[in-house]
Amino acid sequence: MIDITGKQDAIAIREEYQKALDFSHEAVKKQIGHLYNMNHKLKWGLSEIQKFKKDIIADEEEKVKSYEALGNLLNKETNFEKEMMKTSQKARGKLNVKISPKFKDVDDVKFNAMQDYLDKYPEYASKSSFKRILEKIESIESGIKKTKKEYNRAVTDVLRELAYFQSNIMNAKDKVKRFKDQLKEANEKLKEMRFLKSIAYKLSSEREKRRVIINTLYYRIEEKERTIDELKKEVEKAKRQDLEEMEY
Repeated sequence: MIDITGKQDAIAIREEYQKALDFSHEAVKKQIGHLYNMNHKLKWGLSEIQKFKKDIIADEEEKVKSYEALGNLLNKETNFEKEMMKTSQKARGKLNVKISPKFKDVDDVKFNAMQDYLDKYPEYASKSSFKRILEKIESIESGIKKTKKEYNRAVTDVLRELAYFQSNIMNAKDKVKRFKDQLKEANEKLKEMRFLKSIAYKLSSEREKRRVIINTLYYRIEEKERTIDELKKEVEKAKRQDLEEMEY
């Protein structure tokens, strides 16, 4: 039977485009799912970085306390403070400028002086009172070194995720654009179909009309665009965090 109204042609065109749009929409959903997984991994990596930072700060504070205990013991049982004073005066006499070191620099100078003194007089280091503190310091420093390695690994992982994230966001935006372009093309194509311009179409029931127009009820593409934009904002926020590796 000849279709003089052009209805069957319109239905065929509509089904072809609807199938293509379903495919494109699934591609968008899949890409957003991938972005969610990447974002979850990124957030976990950032939380690990913060955890390692806090652990390092806590261990550094514990290290300072242990060195303070070592200093008190050295001052109590040796002439360390007098020798340190003489060494410090000699060092200042060689300088032509006034230096205001940072607190950590002062700590490092003091800690190194303690180690140098114990290297010079090993009989003190072998005493149980000194040995306990030195073993604790060694354990803390080993822990700090290990945590810094883990911190640097976490920073490397996060930087890699950030590098991949941008291209994946662009991929998601490209897929959304492809869907919208296909939808626009489908509507323009169907609008020009003979059946949709006919009196028969105008007199058709809503059910019959739906057979020749694109169904967009379940796509929600605007929501998916907003999701992509929100994920992009989170990536930009992550980039502003301190992601420098530590020396150890």
